[in-house]
Amino acid sequence: MAKELKSAADTVLSEANDNEIKQIEQRLKDIDQARNDFVNLIATGACAPDSLDDEFASLYSEEEKLSQKLLSLKAQANTESNGLADEIKADIDNSSFELHQYDDILVRKVVECVKILNKEEISVTFKGGYEIKAELLI
Repeated sequence: MAKELKSAADTVLSEANDNEIKQIEQRLKDIDQARNDFVNLIATGACAPDSLDDEFASLYSEEEKLSQKLLSLKAQANTESNGLADEIKADIDNSSFELHQYDDILVRKVVECVKILNKEEISVTFKGGYEIKAELLI
């Protein structure tokens, strides 16, 4: 069980910043495609070679800023998730997993939110964003 919890912690933490990183990577692809489209316009003679200088400069500037932000986000995500993953793994290693009664401290460490969806189902969101739904036994 401890091995599965450690694996789940690594998975959840690695996905934490993925959304913003994916958006930046997609925008960088879009910029590359736009640049290729401009080159094709020039190559086919559809516009003068120097008529798109401002557009190229704008794309280059945005690309530089996004590339720097992407590197920063990846480094930050790696550093933060490694530290938090180590902390979570240490907590898992120090836990006996033999709960005979409710442990409020443990629950506060791992559970972020509990939502009652209806009279038969709840949703539990763990720290890091992992969410599960559970059926209540009545």
